[in-house]
Amino acid sequence: MIQLDNVKKYYGERLIFRDVTFKIVDGEHVGIVGKNGAGKSTLVKIMIGAEPFDAGTISGLRAEDIGFVEQTPRFTAATLLDEMLTVEGVEKFQARKILFGLGFTEPELAKSPNHFSGGESAKISLAKALLNEPRILILDEPTNHLDIYSIEFLEEFVKNYRGTVIAVTHDRHFLQQCVGKILDMEGGRATLYPGNYEKFVQLKRERHAAELKAYERQQEEISKLEEFVRRNKAGVKAKQARGRQTLLDRMQRLEKPPSTEQSTIRLGDASESANRVLILEGVNFKEIIRDFSAELFKGEKVGLIGRNGVGKSTLLKLIVGELKADSGEIKIGNRVKVGYLSQGHKELNENATPLEELNNEFGLTEGQARSELARLNLFAQVVEKPIADLSGGEKTRVALTKLILTGANFLILDEPTNHLDLPAREAIESALQDFDGTILIVTHDRYLLDKVATRIIEFAETTEPKPLKDDKIKGDKKKSSAPKPNEQALNKVEAQIKMAEMELKMIEHEINGAVEPDKLTALATAHVDKLAEIDELYLRWEELLC
Repeated sequence: MIQLDNVKKYYGERLIFRDVTFKIVDGEHVGIVGKNGAGKSTLVKIMIGAEPFDAGTISGLRAEDIGFVEQTPRFTAATLLDEMLTVEGVEKFQARKILFGLGFTEPELAKSPNHFSGGESAKISLAKALLNEPRILILDEPTNHLDIYSIEFLEEFVKNYRGTVIAVTHDRHFLQQCVGKILDMEGGRATLYPGNYEKFVQLKRERHAAELKAYERQQEEISKLEEFVRRNKAGVKAKQARGRQTLLDRMQRLEKPPSTEQSTIRLGDASESANRVLILEGVNFKEIIRDFSAELFKGEKVGLIGRNGVGKSTLLKLIVGELKADSGEIKIGNRVKVGYLSQGHKELNENATPLEELNNEFGLTEGQARSELARLNLFAQVVEKPIADLSGGEKTRVALTKLILTGANFLILDEPTNHLDLPAREAIESALQDFDGTILIVTHDRYLLDKVATRIIEFAETTEPKPLKDDKIKGDKKKSSAPKPNEQALNKVEAQIKMAEMELKMIEHEINGAVEPDKLTALATAHVDKLAEIDELYLRWEELLC
């Protein structure tokens, strides 16, 4: 059992957290959440012994029991596969299963592990941690750098992991599927809630309401006591007044619970545009995109998914004109105004401050710029720093502010929730749901896709020069007219079918590699349940077609 009692941490004079007390029973899966800067990664570093703490005690954590995904790993083997085999007791088939599950290809297994990008190196480190099967597996943002298919694989692995799992993550779908408790870090404290993500949201809301009510009642009582003391310091009730003052002095004051109100993001009303917002006909670009055709209609919110490296971001760059197609046509409809959010924040001037950026682009005064940036929780010194010095999440917020100010009616978004904490993700999700324009979004945030997307286009991997098609999951529908009134609901079910079928493939992949009877039995049950879920979804789909 892991136990922390009254752990406190400062950086210089700045308090990061205090009185952190919780216990994790062996085999539990726990998610750690909180706003950026709440101390989540600091707590993990303390738990693995990489960071000192200033007060309190920690027990049940031995270095030899912990598997941790390093952020800057060092590799020693000649090939990626050999690097996996440096983990004691690992067989080749186990290493290959994990590597393929995380999205590596057969040719990449022969590459040097030191020749991969930073994101791929993090995946290699994750693969080694999974293969090591430690008693305690600690993951810091494990779904970063993974595509949807690799995340599905990781989820299945974690759900079936018998040891303890502690995961710092903003991935709400992962939290919903893979954990049984959530540690919420807020206001310098940590609270452990039972249940998955949706249960956590409910319990946190109820707890906040109860704490706020208790605080308000105490404030009322304090006001009454203070008023009594003020009125009766002298006179016949002076003795009673002194008694009330003693009561006030000894009273343990409740802290006002942090506000749960989120800053709302409003994208504004989309201006009118042509019904056909985007037309792609036979688009080709190098060896990445081949003969791709699709159409987007006014009001659609389309999610673009696929494995890393298949050309999703490249397609967006072709649409906005950052790249030029080798052949084919890309047509933007009449009266369509495009707003683009890139993954690398290339639309931002790194040398300017956020205030200067809004002034240069939109002619806003300092007061107007501060007001717009504050809507996305960018305040004080942050808006006066050069953009180059901001965190990834802060840069995304600045880019979103600019996007809002463009007044675009067609939003093209490349991983808009990257680097954002849960409150910011929820605010963006709500804004995109309310937006009445058209959206094309590349994201591995499945919770966002489930809430926002009305249609999914999948970029499939091909070994032959086959065209990539607009995958509407079932049927070959013509796309020359706008969606019918019930088509959004239909597309929603189709997206759910696509997700369920991907999950079915992952279960089948697990069955092929499983050897233990108990594991095979559990996977067989999961396979039957998933097939039943898919059948039910198709029945719903057929009802909507009628």
